[in-house]
Amino acid sequence: MVTLAVDTSQPVGSVALARDAAALGVEWFREPASHLVALGHAVERLLAANGLTPAGVDRLAIVVGPGSFTGLRIGLSFVKGFHAARNADVVTIDALRLLALPLFPVRARVCSMIDARRAEVYAAIYERPGGDEPASDPTAALVRVAPSALSPAALLVMLAPTPPDAFAGNGAIAHRREIAAAFPRAVIEAGDGAPSTPYLAAIAHRMRPLDHAAIRDLEPTYVRPSGAERLRLRSHREQPSDE
Repeated sequence: MVTLAVDTSQPVGSVALARDAAALGVEWFREPASHLVALGHAVERLLAANGLTPAGVDRLAIVVGPGSFTGLRIGLSFVKGFHAARNADVVTIDALRLLALPLFPVRARVCSMIDARRAEVYAAIYERPGGDEPASDPTAALVRVAPSALSPAALLVMLAPTPPDAFAGNGAIAHRREIAAAFPRAVIEAGDGAPSTPYLAAIAHRMRPLDHAAIRDLEPTYVRPSGAERLRLRSHREQPSDE
């Protein structure tokens, strides 16, 4: 099975290819404003480098958020269009979970953090599944704190009773000093802080695909309202009452 994994949730977007669990390559596009154009070009380059055409892609794996509101819509539109044209399977994962998964089983408890701007981070806490047998679901992880948007200071206070073994993501990199001061034994994972599309592509053949209705209704995972939604809600609250 050939899988194309797509992530447009971050400022640096990426696409990756795998045949079953074997990685075939990855392409990055680094200009957020050009995700709409750059995504298609990156996919074309990646397929061509592996002697493939869109018809050779069996499955699409998409990161559904949280992250850039515009980027997420671009990625989902691309995947829905690809599915409609080629009838490829679709699997999804959220960015915070994807940050944590590659760290298991070396780490037992991981805090994923993504820069959410406005002095906040998107964050969630995951623990590796128990038991000696490998999980049938490659995305399995126990959620100890569900994805939310909050200030780094509030997050660190919340984590104090049971500190994570590791922190991952560009939010962790941006706030590494505060994390190190609060939890000196915790590891702050190195790298670019982005979810790994090569890892996603390599596990996607074991994930359960969505049915057609779920693909049609698929929406980004925002965690907090977009700017347009906040304006709409504020406008609604400011309207005079009829009473």
